[in-house]
Amino acid sequence: MQSHRIIPLIGGLSVAALAITGCGGGEGEATAVLYTSNNETTVGVVVDAASGLDDPLSVDVVTGSSGPLLERIQAEAPNSAADVFYSAPAVVLERYAEHIEPYRSPETEAIPEELVDPDERWVATNAHVVAFMINVDQIAGGEAPRTWEELADPDWEGQIVVADPGQSTTALTALYGAYKVLGEDTFLDLAENLDVTENSGNIYPAVAQGEYAVSIGYESNIYPYVAGGQAGVEMVYPEDGTFVEHDSMMLVKDGPNPEAGQRLIDVVLARETQEQNLLESFRRPVRDDIDPSELVDFERLEDLTIVDIHGEEDEAGRDDFLDLWENL
Repeated sequence: MQSHRIIPLIGGLSVAALAITGCGGGEGEATAVLYTSNNETTVGVVVDAASGLDDPLSVDVVTGSSGPLLERIQAEAPNSAADVFYSAPAVVLERYAEHIEPYRSPETEAIPEELVDPDERWVATNAHVVAFMINVDQIAGGEAPRTWEELADPDWEGQIVVADPGQSTTALTALYGAYKVLGEDTFLDLAENLDVTENSGNIYPAVAQGEYAVSIGYESNIYPYVAGGQAGVEMVYPEDGTFVEHDSMMLVKDGPNPEAGQRLIDVVLARETQEQNLLESFRRPVRDDIDPSELVDFERLEDLTIVDIHGEEDEAGRDDFLDLWENL
């Protein structure tokens, strides 16, 4: 892994920000306060859907990274300024369970039961699937790799860029999964080929601009380049196994507008919102009445080789993996 070097790419290091960006309610209009780590496009779809209800709902938005926002909710208790947090994996929300008000949206009727917390504390909002972003113009012969096994070949040394799994949940999902697929010895071969950056947002532009041949991340971050017609860029789901992570949302305990918060969760989970976010921000819906492959060029989950990375052994497995990673 080239001395486990951390390399700055285009734009340098990212800085988390907290900013109020929403649209205040009109006279008599209900307002919900949303803390979110989602991007502007994803949030914009939700805000527009809420304002377009027959009984309009206004949304005030606080944006930032998941960790600082959840810590802010914890610090504000018991007088939280937030009504809803959106979004982080359920395993992360578990750590803040005392600040969650249980709520089961009627929209969960269309969501698989395993994606709804049994205690109704959170619900999945979208699925992330790990894929390779390939710039075939940077590959001799122009043939994209199809497996993790291929990327472990020494010929790929220095051609693959990833975020640091110690800092990025996306990178942790992808590389821990690769570790499970390949086994330790072959994973170490893969690690030798990786260049690592602290700025996870730069791994995709680095491939698009030809600095690297391959990056590893989520389809929702790769597909915009494909949909936008970026020359030479392909998205490949690894044939020897890919991994699925779900983002979830929660109603904040003692929030200022609990009924408006419940309505906002309903809006995020509604079929129309989920479809629009697939079309605009390429977030794969969790509803079982939406087939993503009919709206964008995503593979159906049932057509992929999916390796489970959320078993009982995987919490300890991720800790062991991070220990291994830190000692490379």
